[in-house]
Amino acid sequence: MTSAIRTTPPPVSDGGEALIAWLRRMRSEAPVCKDKKTGIWQVFRRADVLRVMSDTESFSSDILQIVPESKEFARGNIMLTDPPDHRKLRKIVSTAFTPKVVRDLEPRIREIAASLLLNVSGARQFDFVQNFTYPLPMMVIAELLGIPKSDWAGMRGMSEAQVAVAVDGPIDEEFLRSVERIGRDFNGYLADLCKSRRKRPQDDLMSRLAQAEVDGEILTDEEIVNFAGLLFLAGHLTTTVMLGNTLLCFKEYPEALHELRSNPALLRPVIDEVMRYRSPFTQVGRVTKCDVELSDVIVPKGQMILAWTLSANRDEAEVQAADQFDIHRDQNPHIAFGRGIHYCLGAPLAYLEAEIAIPMILEEFSEIQVGGTEEMEFYELGIFGPKSLPIQVKR
Repeated sequence: MTSAIRTTPPPVSDGGEALIAWLRRMRSEAPVCKDKKTGIWQVFRRADVLRVMSDTESFSSDILQIVPESKEFARGNIMLTDPPDHRKLRKIVSTAFTPKVVRDLEPRIREIAASLLLNVSGARQFDFVQNFTYPLPMMVIAELLGIPKSDWAGMRGMSEAQVAVAVDGPIDEEFLRSVERIGRDFNGYLADLCKSRRKRPQDDLMSRLAQAEVDGEILTDEEIVNFAGLLFLAGHLTTTVMLGNTLLCFKEYPEALHELRSNPALLRPVIDEVMRYRSPFTQVGRVTKCDVELSDVIVPKGQMILAWTLSANRDEAEVQAADQFDIHRDQNPHIAFGRGIHYCLGAPLAYLEAEIAIPMILEEFSEIQVGGTEEMEFYELGIFGPKSLPIQVKR
């Protein structure tokens, strides 16, 4: 049956309509299949996606094992680490990256957001991503880690280069090698910062990671660098794309925006529904540790497999009115922040940034008009959302 089906995702230049339709067809006709172009297996139904994300006995998170020379980038990267090492890493990191550390960022997040809005105070139209949703989380995380302001522009350039590699091609061996090449400069900077904080600790997360200890165990420099790199890249992209997607959802469902303006208590349900309806990251990668059966299909041992979280969040068989943006769901089943041991450590920060930024935006602008799809630019692979979003506003 899969021979007549396109196994490679369509482009999202239309804003995602074709991709959502393709995912719907794949859930129905080819819920587990091998991409003819890349040779990577893909999983689309919610039950199968949840199993791939949660079953650490059958699926390894260390996707870099496919390229052994890249193993150094997995050490300390919690998302690429399996038990029991994952448990140790998460426990130590959690002593430094605590809920209090996140809560204490609130005043600074407000200051940064206010300064960004001030920069566009005289503009009737501007790019929402480039002027607000991208710099806000990037500046917050850079400051959290202790990266000097003089280096922010350079860090942004390196992170954008890594993202560009990710969206320009399939997740295959060449992709992983490209990420490795670009990542060496990025990680090299963070390694120097880590060594500096070992010698002269300051009031920042990099210093706390360097000093964190549980049962006599500490993080190595390599582990600190890879965790900090993950937090910087994935952390700022999650909030960037989430905030952009929020305006796209309001464009499609203006009544949701009207309700939120009149009832601020709906803010968290709005955020959760944005994360479900337009999940910022479309897939998670795993490698099969044994032969595994999913939806009556056997996936052999040692295979790269992509579990489509965006598809799972839209699975009409398990999510009521899955293709409707509904901010009044009794329970929101989204898995955009992961599931099981790999639930995103940065999720509280992403929620906090959104809970601060969205009300500030709505207070600043009495009207927000999002342009047509032809005026926007979208990420093409792995990330589902706008990287350019022109808007017109009224105060």
